[in-house]
Amino acid sequence: MYLKRLEINGFKSFAQKTILDFLPPVSGRFSITTIVGPNGSGKSNITDAIRWVMGETSMKNIRGKKSEDVIFSGSESKGKLGMSEVTMILDNIDNKINLDYPEIIITRRLYRSGESEYLINGNQSRLLDIHLLLAQAQFAENSYSIVGQGMIDRMLIVGPSERKDLLDEASGIKEFQIKQHQAELKLNRTVDNVENAERLVAEIEPHLKLLSRQVKKLEKRQEIEVELTETQESYYATIYQNHQNDIGSLSQKLKIIEDEYRIAFTKLEEIQTNLAELARSSSRQDLFAELQKKHQEAVRIKNDLERQLMVLEGQMHSEYGKEGKGNISWLENKVKELSAQKSDLEHDLKKQGQEIEQKVNLVSENQRKIDELVNDRTQKQLKISRLQTQMFDSESERNFWEFSGLTALKAILKNKDNFGQIFGLVAELGEVEEKYRLALEVAASSHLTSLVVKDEIVARLAINYLRENKLGVATFLPVNKIEGRNQDYTLAELLSVEGVEGLATDLIKYDAKFENIFSLALGNTLVVKDLITAEKIGIGRARMVTLEGDLVEKNRVMKGGFIRSKLKGLGFSGKMSLTEKERTQEYQTQINLEQESLKELEIEIENLKMKNLEFKVARESGNAKLEVLDNKNFELEKEIFTLQRELNLIKNPQEFGKQLIDLQTAKEKISKDIESQIKVVEKLSIEIENFNKKEEDKKQTIFALQKEMQELQMVVNEKMQSRNDLRISLARIETKQEDLATEIENDMSLNIVSILERGPVIVLLEELESLASKIQKLKYALSLIGGIDEEVVAEYEQTKERYDFLVNQLTDLKKAIDDLNKLITELDVVMKKKRIIAFKKIRKEFDRYFKILFDGGSAKLEEMYGYEEKNDHEEDLVENNIVGDEIETDSDAMEVAVGKHKKILVGIDVIANPPGKKIKHLNSLSGGERTLTSIALICAILSCNPSPFIVLDEVEAALDEANTSRFAKIICDLATKSQFIIITHNRVTMHHADALYGVVMKGDGISQLMSVKLDK
Repeated sequence: MYLKRLEINGFKSFAQKTILDFLPPVSGRFSITTIVGPNGSGKSNITDAIRWVMGETSMKNIRGKKSEDVIFSGSESKGKLGMSEVTMILDNIDNKINLDYPEIIITRRLYRSGESEYLINGNQSRLLDIHLLLAQAQFAENSYSIVGQGMIDRMLIVGPSERKDLLDEASGIKEFQIKQHQAELKLNRTVDNVENAERLVAEIEPHLKLLSRQVKKLEKRQEIEVELTETQESYYATIYQNHQNDIGSLSQKLKIIEDEYRIAFTKLEEIQTNLAELARSSSRQDLFAELQKKHQEAVRIKNDLERQLMVLEGQMHSEYGKEGKGNISWLENKVKELSAQKSDLEHDLKKQGQEIEQKVNLVSENQRKIDELVNDRTQKQLKISRLQTQMFDSESERNFWEFSGLTALKAILKNKDNFGQIFGLVAELGEVEEKYRLALEVAASSHLTSLVVKDEIVARLAINYLRENKLGVATFLPVNKIEGRNQDYTLAELLSVEGVEGLATDLIKYDAKFENIFSLALGNTLVVKDLITAEKIGIGRARMVTLEGDLVEKNRVMKGGFIRSKLKGLGFSGKMSLTEKERTQEYQTQINLEQESLKELEIEIENLKMKNLEFKVARESGNAKLEVLDNKNFELEKEIFTLQRELNLIKNPQEFGKQLIDLQTAKEKISKDIESQIKVVEKLSIEIENFNKKEEDKKQTIFALQKEMQELQMVVNEKMQSRNDLRISLARIETKQEDLATEIENDMSLNIVSILERGPVIVLLEELESLASKIQKLKYALSLIGGIDEEVVAEYEQTKERYDFLVNQLTDLKKAIDDLNKLITELDVVMKKKRIIAFKKIRKEFDRYFKILFDGGSAKLEEMYGYEEKNDHEEDLVENNIVGDEIETDSDAMEVAVGKHKKILVGIDVIANPPGKKIKHLNSLSGGERTLTSIALICAILSCNPSPFIVLDEVEAALDEANTSRFAKIICDLATKSQFIIITHNRVTMHHADALYGVVMKGDGISQLMSVKLDK
């Protein structure tokens, strides 16, 4: 191995890249290269560059103070550089360095920022790697292979211990020393790590035992919890399944009852409608009176005609008695008398007719009143029926609310005067068309049952009331604090899209002061026809709700499906109040009032019927009296007519035949008129009979409908009661389910769905009690174990893992200590052998070269031993081959003395006696003698353990020509073992060189290189 090339760039005065190529060995002899130049030209900077690239860290050894001093600092013509770089290329054909490279390229860079780099063949490396690499080739950081300017006598003036270190390097054990030093450092760190690990183990072990006990408890607790969970799941699932079965059964019954109720109620409404129509139909009493009047008039005409017929027949068949037949005076008097009687009788007839007509009018008037009262009675019966239905419905609603979890709202509204102004529920304050009701209820969602109050003080008082009385939870919206949502003006362009009904806030009517309330509840929600319309607009573009109750949120969440119809009062279905008891009482009061009014109507109807009966009796009596008078009048008329005819015959006998003929003609005419009038009377009688029959049928129909309505009302009430009972039972069970879900959530932090998904065991209802008892026992067992943080397992595992890691580390560290102690011992043995062999050779060669250089005299190296007092700590260190901070490789030289004393090698002393002199101290030597002695020692070292190359910087400067010749001869002899690079001013030395480099520096402060190859 030899130095093949040196590249310097930016190092000290070498501002420009400078390359020094060195000659390869020839015929087993290495080259000698001399570097010459005037003082101050930068020759020694080459030595510094070689020392620096080989890993020198002491700036003093390369003639600097700071690391940046090695970077070209600038001159008048060139600015300072930012980096210094030196590359040393070693030929490794002989594989002296155990790397599979024919060349070893070592590069060191330093930046002005302070960053530095070490590279081996272009790969980033550590300084330690370079030291180990060079140690394999017999180089070291403070190696004898580089002797700087003025440092030739350093081996003589240093102390024995430093000289010992130098000779150790010369012995070729530097590589082993580095390895031993690293091993001892590692051993120290390992011992520290063992102590730390043992201390940590000692700290962790009690805590680990405590955690272990807690983990065992936790495992037992977990076993109990698993059993408890399984038991609870079986218990709750059984109760839930039983409730579900009851709900299913009740729902089926409720469906049947609701169907029956719907059928009965529909039929009841039909009957009520029919009764209302019958009651609203106008009375036909006037028509009946008209028919009666026509009938009486027809009877009267018929009677008149019959009387006329009887008169004619009497006139035709009368025979006059003997007395009075020719007595005109008597006839006239008799006619006058009868006429007077007839006049009185007609007066009586007229009076009696007026009385009868008055009675008929009274009967008709009373009958009209009776019809009106009957109509009113029917209407009141219908109203009572409706009120009863509403009352039952209200009672059902009130009972449902009792079991539907809205007790808090009811309590607040019932006592609203105690808190301040409460406007009501959001559902109460808005009115919507039935078409949009479901959509707006879904859009408003939970806000429907929020209570709107005047301000936050009212809300606070109400909340305190609920808390103090444990009545549940309610949501309050203070009007003075609620702020509406910011209006989304982009929705305006969507209102024209087909299928968009409008903004939710525009489809509901409310008081202006509640604008923010409804803005909060409904927000920027679009009401659309269906989901297809929502997709057309774009899911996520706006919050949309369909008429079927499907909701599309702006975050693209879609919610919908079958929605069970809400009970009346829980939505925008109309005005409602939670004080249903008061409303039921109001219904009952109205029913009572209507029933009282109905009783009064019944009494009045009965009174009118009694009066009508009296009037009818009086009318019949008057008709009988009228008939008697009419008969008397008829007899009088008949007699008057006869007397009048007789009187006329007496006065005019010639007209008698003509009279008979006229009478016959009149008789025939009257008979025909009578027959015609009889038909009229019969027709009117039939019409009256039909009218009476229809009226009777109508009355019977009304009576039948009223009876049926009462029966159906009872059925409806019964079905409604059954429905209400079922709904209440269903609500109770659903409330139990909700309470069960809450209990499960509180007890197990689960929901019933997740429990059922696990498929728990469903037990018989009789076994629930034993399950409940088992649950209590398991909970008691858990309470005995106590609360253990579940994170203790993680802490235990972490601590156990750390403990096991430390124990394993301790095992590994102790094994590593044994291995390191073994390695150190082995290295000590190796170094001992090499040192002994090398020391003998160096001591022999030192004497030989001394005699060559001095042409006589003697020189030798002596080992210096001393004793060291050991303390207990040092005893431990000795057992581990460690003493202090510095590596000592002298265990082989240690001899145990008496007690606690030990004998150690402390240094190397040099004894030099030039010819004819006996020197006790090296300081007695002259400068030249010290130089020659140092050169002799260095040559001895190089002869015994040569480095690949040697750098000597003006080491012969103090020698005369004769001694320089001897020195040059020795160098030529040593060139068979090492390559030499010599910086010199001496011509003799130059004469023996194979190549010559000249270094010059012009006025720009930059060193420049010139080379000359010398032909021997």
